[in-house]
Amino acid sequence: MPDLFSTHGNQPIDGKYKILERLGSGGMGDVYKVEHVYLGAIRVIKAIRAQISGSADANERFLREARLATRVQHPNVAMIHDFAALPDGTHYMVWEYIEGENLAQRIKSRGTLPPREAVRVTIQVLNGLEAIHRAGVIHRDISPENIMITPDGNVKIIDLGVAKIEDSDVAMTRTGMFVGKLRYASPEQLGFMREGERIDGRTDLYSVGMVLYEMLTGRPPFEGKSPHDYIRLHSEETSLQLVDVSRSLHSDPALQTILLRALARDRTKRFQTAAEFRAALEQTERVDTLSRSTTLREAAPTLVTELPPPPRSRAKWLVPAILAVFVIAVIALVVMTMRPREEKTEVAAVTTQPPSASTPAQTQVNVSPPTTTTVEPVVTQTHTVAPTPAKTTTHTETVAPVPVPVPSPVPESRPSPLPPLPADAGRGDLAAYTEGGDGDVNGPLFDKLKSQVHGVKTVAVDAGAMQSDLMKALQHEGISVADRADVTIKFDGVLEHLGRGRKKRAAHASILKNGRVVFRYELPEETYRVGDTPVEAFVNAVGGAFKD
Repeated sequence: MPDLFSTHGNQPIDGKYKILERLGSGGMGDVYKVEHVYLGAIRVIKAIRAQISGSADANERFLREARLATRVQHPNVAMIHDFAALPDGTHYMVWEYIEGENLAQRIKSRGTLPPREAVRVTIQVLNGLEAIHRAGVIHRDISPENIMITPDGNVKIIDLGVAKIEDSDVAMTRTGMFVGKLRYASPEQLGFMREGERIDGRTDLYSVGMVLYEMLTGRPPFEGKSPHDYIRLHSEETSLQLVDVSRSLHSDPALQTILLRALARDRTKRFQTAAEFRAALEQTERVDTLSRSTTLREAAPTLVTELPPPPRSRAKWLVPAILAVFVIAVIALVVMTMRPREEKTEVAAVTTQPPSASTPAQTQVNVSPPTTTTVEPVVTQTHTVAPTPAKTTTHTETVAPVPVPVPSPVPESRPSPLPPLPADAGRGDLAAYTEGGDGDVNGPLFDKLKSQVHGVKTVAVDAGAMQSDLMKALQHEGISVADRADVTIKFDGVLEHLGRGRKKRAAHASILKNGRVVFRYELPEETYRVGDTPVEAFVNAVGGAFKD
Protein backbone atom coordinates (compact mmCIF):
# COMPACT_ATOMS: atom_id res chain seq x y z
CA MET A 1 0.00 0.00 0.00
CA PRO A 2 1.50 3.42 -0.91
CA ASP A 3 2.22 5.99 1.79
CA LEU A 4 0.25 9.17 2.44
CA PHE A 5 2.58 11.31 0.37
CA SER A 6 1.99 9.35 -2.82
CA THR A 7 -1.75 8.95 -2.29
CA HIS A 8 -2.57 12.53 -1.26
CA GLY A 9 0.16 14.74 -2.65
CA ASN A 10 -0.98 18.29 -2.02
CA GLN A 11 -4.50 17.24 -1.13
CA PRO A 12 -5.31 17.51 2.61
CA ILE A 13 -5.85 14.22 4.41
CA ASP A 14 -9.54 13.86 5.20
CA GLY A 15 -9.90 17.33 3.72
CA LYS A 16 -8.33 19.05 6.73
CA TYR A 17 -4.71 17.93 7.33
CA LYS A 18 -2.17 19.31 4.86
CA ILE A 19 1.10 17.37 4.80
CA LEU A 20 4.13 19.64 5.39
CA GLU A 21 6.94 17.08 5.64
CA ARG A 22 7.73 13.53 6.55
CA LEU A 23 9.40 13.29 9.95
CA GLY A 24 10.35 9.62 9.88
CA SER A 25 9.11 6.17 10.77
CA GLY A 26 8.18 4.76 14.14
CA GLY A 27 7.74 1.20 15.28
CA MET A 28 4.24 1.00 13.87
CA GLY A 29 3.93 3.67 11.20
CA ASP A 30 5.18 6.65 9.29
CA VAL A 31 5.12 10.05 10.93
CA TYR A 32 4.24 13.33 9.18
CA LYS A 33 4.16 16.97 10.18
CA VAL A 34 0.85 18.44 9.06
CA GLU A 35 -1.18 21.62 9.34
CA HIS A 36 -4.87 21.74 10.17
CA VAL A 37 -6.12 23.83 7.27
CA TYR A 38 -9.03 25.29 9.24
CA LEU A 39 -7.41 25.86 12.64
CA GLY A 40 -3.94 26.72 11.35
CA ALA A 41 -2.50 24.43 14.05
CA ILE A 42 0.54 22.22 13.52
CA ARG A 43 -0.05 18.56 14.28
CA VAL A 44 1.67 15.21 13.81
CA ILE A 45 -0.02 12.38 11.96
CA LYS A 46 1.08 8.82 12.57
CA ALA A 47 -0.21 6.41 9.92
CA ILE A 48 0.21 2.66 10.06
CA ARG A 49 2.92 1.56 7.67
CA ALA A 50 1.79 0.10 4.38
CA GLN A 51 4.00 -2.97 4.87
CA ILE A 52 2.10 -4.07 7.98
CA SER A 53 -1.32 -2.53 7.39
CA GLY A 54 -2.69 -5.92 6.41
CA SER A 55 -1.74 -7.46 9.77
CA ALA A 56 -4.68 -7.80 12.11
CA ASP A 57 -2.31 -7.80 15.08
CA ALA A 58 -0.64 -4.58 13.92
CA ASN A 59 -3.96 -2.83 13.34
CA GLU A 60 -5.17 -3.94 16.75
CA ARG A 61 -2.05 -2.58 18.44
CA PHE A 62 -2.38 0.68 16.49
CA LEU A 63 -5.96 1.12 17.65
CA ARG A 64 -5.02 0.15 21.20
CA GLU A 65 -2.33 2.87 21.28
CA ALA A 66 -4.92 5.49 20.36
CA ARG A 67 -7.40 4.26 22.95
CA LEU A 68 -4.79 4.13 25.70
CA ALA A 69 -3.58 7.64 24.82
CA THR A 70 -7.03 9.07 25.41
CA ARG A 71 -6.90 7.78 28.98
CA VAL A 72 -3.89 9.96 29.86
CA GLN A 73 -4.07 13.74 30.15
CA HIS A 74 -0.87 15.26 31.55
CA PRO A 75 1.57 18.07 30.58
CA ASN A 76 4.45 15.58 30.48
CA VAL A 77 2.66 13.17 28.11
CA ALA A 78 1.99 13.87 24.44
CA MET A 79 -1.69 14.47 23.71
CA ILE A 80 -3.71 12.67 21.04
CA HIS A 81 -6.23 14.77 19.11
CA ASP A 82 -7.90 12.39 16.64
CA PHE A 83 -8.07 8.88 15.19
CA ALA A 84 -9.66 7.88 11.91
CA ALA A 85 -9.55 5.58 8.88
CA LEU A 86 -9.22 6.64 5.26
CA PRO A 87 -11.33 5.22 2.44
CA ASP A 88 -8.44 2.96 1.40
CA GLY A 89 -8.35 1.39 4.87
CA THR A 90 -5.32 3.30 6.19
CA HIS A 91 -5.69 4.12 9.87
CA TYR A 92 -4.06 7.22 11.29
CA MET A 93 -3.92 9.12 14.56
CA VAL A 94 -3.29 12.82 15.11
CA TRP A 95 -0.95 13.92 17.92
CA GLU A 96 0.19 17.28 19.22
CA TYR A 97 3.30 18.61 17.52
CA ILE A 98 6.23 18.97 19.94
CA GLU A 99 8.86 21.50 18.94
CA GLY A 100 12.33 20.44 20.11
CA GLU A 101 14.50 17.33 20.12
CA ASN A 102 14.34 13.92 21.68
CA LEU A 103 16.65 12.97 24.52
CA ALA A 104 18.69 10.63 22.32
CA GLN A 105 19.57 13.57 20.07
CA ARG A 106 20.54 15.72 23.04
CA ILE A 107 22.82 13.03 24.49
CA LYS A 108 24.40 12.46 21.08
CA SER A 109 25.15 16.16 20.60
CA ARG A 110 26.37 16.86 24.14
CA GLY A 111 27.84 13.54 25.27
CA THR A 112 26.49 13.87 28.81
CA LEU A 113 24.06 16.10 30.66
CA PRO A 114 24.94 18.01 33.85
CA PRO A 115 23.60 15.98 36.80
CA ARG A 116 21.16 18.66 37.87
CA GLU A 117 19.72 18.82 34.37
CA ALA A 118 19.53 15.01 34.18
CA VAL A 119 17.69 14.89 37.50
CA ARG A 120 15.16 17.51 36.39
CA VAL A 121 14.50 15.71 33.12
CA THR A 122 13.99 12.46 35.03
CA ILE A 123 11.59 14.09 37.48
CA GLN A 124 9.40 15.27 34.60
CA VAL A 125 9.49 11.80 33.02
CA LEU A 126 8.35 10.34 36.34
CA ASN A 127 5.56 12.91 36.55
CA GLY A 128 4.28 11.73 33.17
CA LEU A 129 4.69 8.06 34.11
CA GLU A 130 2.74 8.60 37.30
CA ALA A 131 -0.21 9.82 35.19
CA ILE A 132 0.19 6.90 32.76
CA HIS A 133 0.27 4.35 35.57
CA ARG A 134 -2.65 6.02 37.32
CA ALA A 135 -4.64 5.46 34.13
CA GLY A 136 -3.85 1.74 34.41
CA VAL A 137 -1.39 1.80 31.49
CA ILE A 138 2.19 0.49 31.29
CA HIS A 139 4.36 2.21 28.70
CA ARG A 140 6.95 -0.60 28.23
CA ASP A 141 9.10 1.47 25.85
CA ILE A 142 10.70 4.25 27.93
CA SER A 143 13.89 5.21 26.11
CA PRO A 144 15.72 8.42 25.09
CA GLU A 145 14.04 8.26 21.67
CA ASN A 146 10.60 8.45 23.29
CA ILE A 147 11.36 11.43 25.52
CA MET A 148 10.93 14.81 23.86
CA ILE A 149 12.43 18.05 25.25
CA THR A 150 11.06 21.41 24.16
CA PRO A 151 13.24 24.55 23.87
CA ASP A 152 11.89 25.82 27.21
CA GLY A 153 12.91 22.56 28.94
CA ASN A 154 9.50 20.89 29.14
CA VAL A 155 9.62 17.09 28.84
CA LYS A 156 6.97 14.94 27.15
CA ILE A 157 6.70 11.17 26.86
CA ILE A 158 5.65 9.97 23.42
CA ASP A 159 4.80 6.70 21.66
CA LEU A 160 2.43 4.36 23.45
CA GLY A 161 2.76 1.91 20.58
CA VAL A 162 3.74 -1.01 22.78
CA ALA A 163 1.88 0.07 25.91
CA LYS A 164 -0.57 -2.25 27.55
CA ILE A 165 -3.29 -2.20 30.16
CA GLU A 166 -1.81 -3.19 33.53
CA ASP A 167 -4.19 -6.08 34.20
CA SER A 168 -3.63 -7.57 30.75
CA ASP A 169 -1.66 -10.76 30.22
CA VAL A 170 -0.28 -9.53 26.91
CA ALA A 171 3.50 -9.14 27.21
CA MET A 172 4.48 -9.83 23.61
CA THR A 173 2.85 -9.78 20.23
CA ARG A 174 0.80 -12.75 19.09
CA THR A 175 3.76 -13.92 17.05
CA GLY A 176 5.80 -14.17 20.23
CA MET A 177 8.16 -11.37 19.27
CA PHE A 178 9.47 -9.04 21.96
CA VAL A 179 8.13 -5.46 21.88
CA GLY A 180 10.09 -2.51 23.13
CA LYS A 181 13.85 -1.90 23.16
CA LEU A 182 16.12 -4.58 24.56
CA ARG A 183 18.69 -2.06 25.75
CA TYR A 184 16.24 -0.48 28.24
CA ALA A 185 13.99 -3.45 29.03
CA SER A 186 13.62 -4.79 32.56
CA PRO A 187 14.34 -8.44 33.43
CA GLU A 188 10.63 -9.17 33.85
CA GLN A 189 9.90 -7.61 30.47
CA LEU A 190 12.37 -10.11 29.01
CA GLY A 191 10.42 -12.94 30.61
CA PHE A 192 12.25 -13.40 33.93
CA MET A 193 9.21 -13.72 36.18
CA ARG A 194 7.74 -16.41 38.36
CA GLU A 195 4.74 -18.25 37.09
CA GLY A 196 1.55 -16.27 37.55
CA GLU A 197 3.34 -12.91 37.86
CA ARG A 198 2.56 -10.03 35.55
CA ILE A 199 4.44 -6.98 34.36
CA ASP A 200 3.54 -3.80 36.21
CA GLY A 201 4.66 -0.18 36.36
CA ARG A 202 8.00 -1.09 37.96
CA THR A 203 9.24 -2.18 34.55
CA ASP A 204 8.97 1.44 33.40
CA LEU A 205 10.87 2.62 36.48
CA TYR A 206 13.73 0.27 35.62
CA SER A 207 13.84 1.80 32.13
CA VAL A 208 13.89 5.29 33.65
CA GLY A 209 16.93 4.25 35.70
CA MET A 210 18.64 3.13 32.51
CA VAL A 211 17.89 6.47 30.86
CA LEU A 212 19.13 8.46 33.87
CA TYR A 213 22.39 6.49 33.89
CA GLU A 214 22.88 7.21 30.18
CA MET A 215 22.26 10.93 30.64
CA LEU A 216 25.00 11.06 33.29
CA THR A 217 27.60 8.92 31.51
CA GLY A 218 26.76 9.15 27.82
CA ARG A 219 26.11 5.42 27.57
CA PRO A 220 23.79 2.86 29.17
CA PRO A 221 25.17 0.60 31.93
CA PHE A 222 24.70 -2.51 29.78
CA GLU A 223 25.73 -2.78 26.14
CA GLY A 224 25.41 -6.01 24.21
CA LYS A 225 26.17 -7.10 20.67
CA SER A 226 23.14 -9.34 20.29
CA PRO A 227 19.69 -9.90 21.81
CA HIS A 228 21.16 -12.81 23.77
CA ASP A 229 23.77 -10.48 25.31
CA TYR A 230 21.11 -8.04 26.46
CA ILE A 231 18.98 -10.79 27.96
CA ARG A 232 21.99 -12.07 29.90
CA LEU A 233 23.15 -8.64 31.07
CA HIS A 234 19.69 -7.56 32.29
CA SER A 235 19.02 -10.83 34.09
CA GLU A 236 22.35 -11.51 35.82
CA GLU A 237 23.32 -9.74 39.02
CA THR A 238 26.40 -8.12 37.47
CA SER A 239 27.85 -5.17 39.32
CA LEU A 240 27.18 -1.69 38.02
CA GLN A 241 29.98 0.80 37.54
CA LEU A 242 29.15 3.66 39.84
CA VAL A 243 28.64 7.06 38.27
CA ASP A 244 31.22 9.70 39.22
CA VAL A 245 29.34 12.97 39.34
CA SER A 246 30.88 14.37 42.52
CA ARG A 247 32.44 17.27 40.61
CA SER A 248 29.02 18.54 39.57
CA LEU A 249 26.51 17.28 42.13
CA HIS A 250 27.25 17.50 45.84
CA SER A 251 24.65 14.82 46.61
CA ASP A 252 26.59 12.30 44.54
CA PRO A 253 26.39 9.40 47.06
CA ALA A 254 22.61 9.80 47.27
CA LEU A 255 22.30 9.83 43.47
CA GLN A 256 24.35 6.66 43.14
CA THR A 257 22.15 4.98 45.73
CA ILE A 258 19.08 5.99 43.72
CA LEU A 259 20.55 4.52 40.52
CA LEU A 260 21.44 1.22 42.18
CA ARG A 261 17.93 0.93 43.59
CA ALA A 262 16.24 1.84 40.30
CA LEU A 263 18.29 -0.77 38.42
CA ALA A 264 17.82 -3.62 40.88
CA ARG A 265 17.11 -6.89 39.01
CA ASP A 266 14.64 -7.86 41.72
CA ARG A 267 11.71 -5.50 41.23
CA THR A 268 10.73 -5.78 44.90
CA LYS A 269 13.98 -3.93 45.71
CA ARG A 270 13.30 -1.08 43.27
CA PHE A 271 11.19 2.01 43.78
CA GLN A 272 7.64 0.76 43.84
CA THR A 273 5.99 3.82 42.30
CA ALA A 274 6.96 6.74 40.11
CA ALA A 275 6.08 9.08 42.99
CA GLU A 276 8.55 7.31 45.30
CA PHE A 277 11.29 7.51 42.65
CA ARG A 278 10.54 11.20 42.08
CA ALA A 279 10.59 12.01 45.81
CA ALA A 280 14.09 10.52 46.11
CA LEU A 281 15.36 12.67 43.25
CA GLU A 282 13.71 15.79 44.64
CA GLN A 283 15.49 15.13 47.93
CA THR A 284 18.85 15.12 46.13
CA GLU A 285 18.00 18.54 44.72
CA ARG A 286 17.22 19.88 48.19
CA VAL A 287 20.38 18.34 49.63
CA ASP A 288 22.39 19.71 46.73
CA THR A 289 21.10 23.23 47.35
CA LEU A 290 22.08 23.02 51.03
CA SER A 291 25.43 21.38 50.25
CA ARG A 292 26.43 24.13 47.88
CA SER A 293 26.25 26.66 50.72
CA THR A 294 27.71 24.46 53.46
CA THR A 295 30.56 23.20 51.28
CA LEU A 296 32.01 26.71 51.14
CA ARG A 297 31.97 26.93 54.93
CA GLU A 298 33.54 23.49 55.31
CA ALA A 299 36.28 24.32 52.86
CA ALA A 300 37.02 27.70 54.43
CA PRO A 301 39.76 26.55 56.90
CA THR A 302 41.79 25.03 54.08
CA LEU A 303 41.50 28.11 51.91
CA VAL A 304 42.24 30.58 54.73
CA THR A 305 45.51 28.89 55.69
CA GLU A 306 46.72 29.16 52.14
CA LEU A 307 45.96 32.87 51.71
CA PRO A 308 48.12 35.75 53.10
CA PRO A 309 46.69 38.06 55.77
CA PRO A 310 44.24 40.54 54.32
CA PRO A 311 45.92 43.82 53.29
CA ARG A 312 45.59 46.84 55.52
CA SER A 313 43.34 49.47 54.14
CA ARG A 314 45.04 52.73 53.14
CA ALA A 315 42.65 54.58 55.42
CA LYS A 316 44.07 52.78 58.48
CA TRP A 317 47.63 54.16 58.09
CA LEU A 318 47.16 57.24 55.94
CA VAL A 319 45.51 59.46 58.59
CA PRO A 320 48.08 58.70 61.37
CA ALA A 321 50.91 59.23 58.91
CA ILE A 322 49.57 62.63 57.84
CA LEU A 323 49.17 63.69 61.49
CA ALA A 324 52.70 62.54 62.32
CA VAL A 325 54.17 64.48 59.42
CA PHE A 326 52.19 67.57 60.42
CA VAL A 327 53.39 67.43 64.07
CA ILE A 328 57.01 66.90 63.04
CA ALA A 329 56.82 69.78 60.57
CA VAL A 330 55.46 72.12 63.27
CA ILE A 331 58.24 71.12 65.67
CA ALA A 332 60.87 71.64 63.00
CA LEU A 333 59.47 75.07 62.16
CA VAL A 334 59.58 76.13 65.80
CA VAL A 335 63.18 74.93 66.20
CA MET A 336 64.32 76.62 63.01
CA THR A 337 62.65 79.88 64.11
CA MET A 338 64.09 79.95 67.64
CA ARG A 339 67.69 78.84 67.07
CA PRO A 340 68.87 81.66 64.75
CA ARG A 341 67.91 84.35 67.32
CA GLU A 342 70.15 82.82 70.00
CA GLU A 343 73.06 82.50 67.62
CA LYS A 344 72.64 86.13 66.45
CA THR A 345 73.04 87.41 70.02
CA GLU A 346 76.17 85.36 70.53
CA VAL A 347 77.81 86.72 67.39
CA ALA A 348 77.02 90.31 68.35
CA ALA A 349 78.80 89.85 71.69
CA VAL A 350 81.93 88.71 69.98
CA THR A 351 82.09 91.52 67.44
CA THR A 352 81.71 94.35 70.01
CA GLN A 353 85.03 93.57 71.72
CA PRO A 354 87.79 96.14 71.13
CA PRO A 355 89.93 95.28 68.14
CA SER A 356 93.51 94.19 68.66
CA ALA A 357 96.36 93.54 66.36
CA SER A 358 95.60 89.90 66.44
CA THR A 359 91.97 90.46 65.75
CA PRO A 360 91.13 90.36 62.11
CA ALA A 361 88.97 93.03 60.61
CA GLN A 362 86.31 90.45 59.96
CA THR A 363 85.33 87.85 62.53
CA GLN A 364 83.47 84.68 61.38
CA VAL A 365 81.81 82.32 63.82
CA ASN A 366 80.90 78.85 62.56
CA VAL A 367 78.36 76.88 64.54
CA SER A 368 79.00 73.16 64.13
CA PRO A 369 76.02 71.15 63.02
CA PRO A 370 74.48 68.66 65.47
CA THR A 371 76.01 65.21 65.56
CA THR A 372 72.95 63.53 64.19
CA THR A 373 72.80 61.73 60.92
CA THR A 374 71.13 63.84 58.28
CA VAL A 375 69.07 62.83 55.32
CA GLU A 376 69.95 64.40 51.99
CA PRO A 377 69.55 67.04 50.78
CA VAL A 378 71.37 69.19 53.40
CA VAL A 379 69.82 72.61 54.06
CA THR A 380 72.28 75.53 54.61
CA GLN A 381 71.25 78.80 56.28
CA THR A 382 73.44 81.96 56.26
CA HIS A 383 72.98 84.96 58.61
CA THR A 384 74.84 88.28 58.14
CA VAL A 385 75.24 90.55 61.22
CA ALA A 386 76.59 94.13 60.89
CA PRO A 387 77.04 95.84 64.33
CA THR A 388 78.96 98.79 62.77
CA PRO A 389 79.27 100.09 59.25
CA ALA A 390 82.96 99.12 59.19
CA LYS A 391 82.50 95.55 60.27
CA THR A 392 80.41 92.70 58.91
CA THR A 393 80.02 89.36 60.64
CA THR A 394 78.86 86.35 58.65
CA HIS A 395 77.34 83.34 60.36
CA THR A 396 77.00 80.16 58.37
CA GLU A 397 74.93 77.27 59.84
CA THR A 398 74.29 73.84 58.47
CA VAL A 399 70.94 72.52 59.70
CA ALA A 400 69.93 68.88 59.27
CA PRO A 401 66.30 68.49 58.21
CA VAL A 402 64.14 66.49 60.54
CA PRO A 403 63.79 62.90 59.24
CA VAL A 404 60.25 62.22 58.04
CA PRO A 405 59.11 58.60 58.45
CA VAL A 406 58.32 56.99 55.13
CA PRO A 407 55.28 54.69 55.32
CA SER A 408 55.90 51.10 54.38
CA PRO A 409 54.44 49.94 51.06
CA VAL A 410 50.84 48.85 51.14
CA PRO A 411 50.81 45.01 51.09
CA GLU A 412 49.14 43.81 47.94
CA SER A 413 46.36 41.25 48.13
CA ARG A 414 47.06 37.84 46.70
CA PRO A 415 46.22 37.84 43.00
CA SER A 416 43.21 35.85 41.98
CA PRO A 417 44.19 32.38 40.73
CA LEU A 418 42.06 33.07 37.68
CA PRO A 419 42.56 36.56 36.17
CA PRO A 420 39.69 37.96 34.14
CA LEU A 421 39.69 37.56 30.40
CA PRO A 422 40.63 40.56 28.24
CA ALA A 423 37.95 43.16 27.69
CA ASP A 424 37.25 41.93 24.18
CA ALA A 425 36.80 38.35 25.33
CA GLY A 426 33.30 38.68 26.72
CA ARG A 427 30.22 40.81 26.94
CA GLY A 428 28.30 41.66 30.05
CA ASP A 429 24.99 41.15 28.29
CA LEU A 430 25.79 37.58 27.27
CA ALA A 431 24.85 34.95 29.84
CA ALA A 432 27.45 32.33 30.66
CA TYR A 433 27.10 28.57 30.35
CA THR A 434 27.95 27.42 33.87
CA GLU A 435 29.46 23.97 34.39
CA GLY A 436 26.96 21.89 36.34
CA GLY A 437 24.51 24.78 36.22
CA ASP A 438 20.81 25.07 35.53
CA GLY A 439 19.85 23.12 32.42
CA ASP A 440 17.09 25.62 31.68
CA VAL A 441 19.82 28.24 31.21
CA ASN A 442 22.61 26.09 29.79
CA GLY A 443 20.45 24.32 27.20
CA PRO A 444 19.46 27.40 25.17
CA LEU A 445 23.01 28.76 25.41
CA PHE A 446 24.40 25.52 24.00
CA ASP A 447 21.83 25.56 21.22
CA LYS A 448 22.85 29.10 20.29
CA LEU A 449 26.49 28.07 20.21
CA LYS A 450 25.64 25.11 18.02
CA SER A 451 23.86 27.35 15.54
CA GLN A 452 27.01 29.48 15.28
CA VAL A 453 29.76 26.83 15.09
CA HIS A 454 27.97 23.73 13.81
CA GLY A 455 30.30 21.98 11.35
CA VAL A 456 33.33 24.22 12.10
CA LYS A 457 36.51 22.16 11.80
CA THR A 458 39.24 24.73 12.48
CA VAL A 459 39.59 27.22 15.33
CA ALA A 460 42.20 29.57 16.73
CA VAL A 461 43.12 29.15 20.40
CA ASP A 462 44.39 31.53 23.06
CA ALA A 463 44.72 29.56 26.29
CA GLY A 464 47.94 30.74 27.94
CA ALA A 465 49.60 28.02 30.02
CA MET A 466 46.92 25.51 29.03
CA GLN A 467 47.34 26.13 25.29
CA SER A 468 48.85 22.71 24.59
CA ASP A 469 46.27 20.82 26.66
CA LEU A 470 43.38 22.61 24.99
CA MET A 471 44.78 22.01 21.51
CA LYS A 472 45.13 18.28 22.20
CA ALA A 473 41.60 18.05 23.64
CA LEU A 474 40.11 19.84 20.63
CA GLN A 475 42.05 17.72 18.16
CA HIS A 476 40.77 14.63 19.94
CA GLU A 477 37.25 15.91 19.12
CA GLY A 478 38.23 16.30 15.45
CA ILE A 479 38.74 20.09 15.67
CA SER A 480 42.03 21.35 14.24
CA VAL A 481 43.83 24.44 15.53
CA ALA A 482 45.31 27.19 13.36
CA ASP A 483 46.92 30.58 14.02
CA ARG A 484 43.99 32.35 12.38
CA ALA A 485 40.39 31.23 12.01
CA ASP A 486 36.88 32.65 11.93
CA VAL A 487 36.22 31.03 15.31
CA THR A 488 38.54 31.80 18.23
CA ILE A 489 38.52 30.21 21.66
CA LYS A 490 39.89 32.30 24.54
CA PHE A 491 40.38 30.12 27.60
CA ASP A 492 41.83 30.75 31.03
CA GLY A 493 41.92 28.03 33.66
CA VAL A 494 43.64 27.06 36.88
CA LEU A 495 44.38 23.60 38.24
CA GLU A 496 46.06 23.45 41.64
CA HIS A 497 47.04 20.30 43.55
CA LEU A 498 46.31 20.84 47.24
CA GLY A 499 47.72 17.57 48.54
CA ARG A 500 46.13 14.41 49.90
CA GLY A 501 44.39 13.85 46.60
CA ARG A 502 42.57 17.18 46.65
CA LYS A 503 42.66 19.55 43.71
CA LYS A 504 41.25 22.97 42.99
CA ARG A 505 40.04 24.00 39.56
CA ALA A 506 38.34 26.93 37.88
CA ALA A 507 38.03 28.28 34.36
CA HIS A 508 36.31 30.78 32.15
CA ALA A 509 36.29 31.03 28.39
CA SER A 510 34.76 32.84 25.47
CA ILE A 511 34.14 31.64 21.93
CA LEU A 512 34.28 34.37 19.31
CA LYS A 513 33.12 34.23 15.73
CA ASN A 514 34.50 36.90 13.43
CA GLY A 515 35.56 38.85 16.50
CA ARG A 516 32.12 38.77 18.15
CA VAL A 517 31.50 36.81 21.34
CA VAL A 518 28.88 34.11 20.75
CA PHE A 519 29.39 31.97 23.86
CA ARG A 520 30.72 32.35 27.39
CA TYR A 521 31.69 29.48 29.70
CA GLU A 522 32.24 29.44 33.45
CA LEU A 523 33.65 26.68 35.66
CA PRO A 524 33.26 28.04 39.21
CA GLU A 525 36.21 27.50 41.53
CA GLU A 526 35.83 24.24 43.44
CA THR A 527 37.85 21.71 45.39
CA TYR A 528 37.49 18.10 44.28
CA ARG A 529 39.26 14.75 44.20
CA VAL A 530 38.14 12.91 41.08
CA GLY A 531 36.98 14.53 37.87
CA ASP A 532 37.98 16.34 34.70
CA THR A 533 40.63 19.00 34.39
CA PRO A 534 39.35 22.50 33.49
CA VAL A 535 40.26 21.88 29.84
CA GLU A 536 38.48 18.51 29.76
CA ALA A 537 35.36 19.95 31.39
CA PHE A 538 35.26 22.79 28.87
CA VAL A 539 35.73 20.59 25.80
CA ASN A 540 33.20 18.05 27.07
CA ALA A 541 30.68 20.87 27.44
CA VAL A 542 31.15 22.55 24.05
CA GLY A 543 32.67 19.88 21.80
CA GLY A 544 29.33 18.54 20.65
CA ALA A 545 28.34 21.93 19.24
CA PHE A 546 31.01 21.68 16.53
CA LYS A 547 30.02 18.22 15.31
CA ASP A 548 28.03 17.63 12.14
